[in-house]
Amino acid sequence: MGSNVLNMNRFRRYFRSDLRAAVSNYGITFLVFSTLAVTTYLLHGLFFLTTSGEWYAMSSSLRIALFVISGLTVLISSPAKLYGHLTDRREGSAFLMVPVSRLEKFVSMVLISCIIIPFSFGLIYLTLDSLVCLIGPACGDSLFQIIFKSSPSFINTIPDLHIYKESFRSILTPWLYFDDIIQIALLFLLGALIFKKSKTGKTLGSLIIISISLNLLFTPIMSLAMFDKFRMMAEMMSDANITLEAIEQMFPFFSWILRNLAIVDTLSDTLVNGLLLFFVWLRLKKLKH
Repeated sequence: MGSNVLNMNRFRRYFRSDLRAAVSNYGITFLVFSTLAVTTYLLHGLFFLTTSGEWYAMSSSLRIALFVISGLTVLISSPAKLYGHLTDRREGSAFLMVPVSRLEKFVSMVLISCIIIPFSFGLIYLTLDSLVCLIGPACGDSLFQIIFKSSPSFINTIPDLHIYKESFRSILTPWLYFDDIIQIALLFLLGALIFKKSKTGKTLGSLIIISISLNLLFTPIMSLAMFDKFRMMAEMMSDANITLEAIEQMFPFFSWILRNLAIVDTLSDTLVNGLLLFFVWLRLKKLKH
């Protein structure tokens, strides 16, 4: 591509500058949340040591909940902290004046907010948690072992849906959710570029309103379209004659979805992420002060 659009040497210089700015703006917050695996484990153990005289390790469920909450907090809060200032007249004008193409600014923005920040957080958090569990045997399995274990045992307890077990197992693969992580970051990056104030709160509110609106719109449509089949299924259930095969025949599309959950999830996430990237690029292109 032409140097006016994408010049790798220029992009590398700008990317390093953008990354240093991200560390300056969000570095302390990032470190606080990334090291919660150690700090909360120590605080938890010290609390019980001083109150009961014994050291108690945090349970796996509590550690998982803390990891999820911390990760979501980083995903939701970092885009506004890193790029929310672009809607400000003075700082936004300075951003537009940087002698770098908008494509290079866009790529740098997406890489930092959607790839580097979330996955660096996950790597640091899981590594520290593994070290804690290595040093303190009472900790049990590390989060890395829990997340990446081969197969959740509860799937084998669903005898009536045995034909869908492999499909259910496929959507519990951790690698399948990397695009969901990127999607959350993209949503809040877009919100940071659209809203002037209360960027994170307004983005959350907008997502809730959109979700409710779509449910109100599509639920009646789906109910009317499938009314006859739902009535037939209700009659079959009352006669105790319904089988899984009969349900599949009545709802072939939903049956195909259940058999191919991983494919459906990947395709839908790819489509949504593509649209979000387009909207971020469009907003960045139309940014003026």
